[in-house]
Amino acid sequence: MKKEKYESYILKLTHRLTEPLPGKTGHARMEPVTRKQFLQNYKHASEPRKSAVMILLFNQIDGLHTFFIERNVYDGVHSGQISFPGGSFEKSDTDLFHTALRETEEEIGIKATDIKIIGKLSDIYIPPSNFDVFPVVGYLGKEPILNIDSSEVQQVFSVSIRELLNGANIGTGKIISREGNEVEVPCYWIHNHMVWGATSMILSEFIEVIKDIPLP
Repeated sequence: MKKEKYESYILKLTHRLTEPLPGKTGHARMEPVTRKQFLQNYKHASEPRKSAVMILLFNQIDGLHTFFIERNVYDGVHSGQISFPGGSFEKSDTDLFHTALRETEEEIGIKATDIKIIGKLSDIYIPPSNFDVFPVVGYLGKEPILNIDSSEVQQVFSVSIRELLNGANIGTGKIISREGNEVEVPCYWIHNHMVWGATSMILSEFIEVIKDIPLP
């Protein structure tokens, strides 16, 4: 019965994702001031690169969950950040849905053939790295078996959708800007991890989309 309830929820969410999305309204609550300043004061010389991320829903005893990853520390703008699985579009990808599936399999080991795509959220631009991000929503109807790519991913953790809907997770945190200044930004605090920037904006829209769909 529980699996049937999950599938009923997924059907409702699939339908909701065909309707108009919150877009910028959904993003606005979690938009950092650093992003606003960057968009006002800087323009990249090249066109944005395409990328995709996966919000992957899966069943657990206490309800539906999704995965976040902590990226390894490296010399780049997203070093050590919390994000959804995902990455850059490659020429071998048929489209950005394929990008999200491929990157999820490469980064955390869940086979693309096991994931059902149920829709997408609004695209979002990431100014520092000059990426347009295509957020895909998928569903895994079986127990997830992870095989983490340690060259890219420090750790993977999951959180229940019920917990994401808890407004107590919303707060602020401090980051160091590109100019070296300490800046306070809106964020989600999830399992002691600070989720901010584009990931928090995507998550904010996702929460706006699901908030009126009763959980099983």
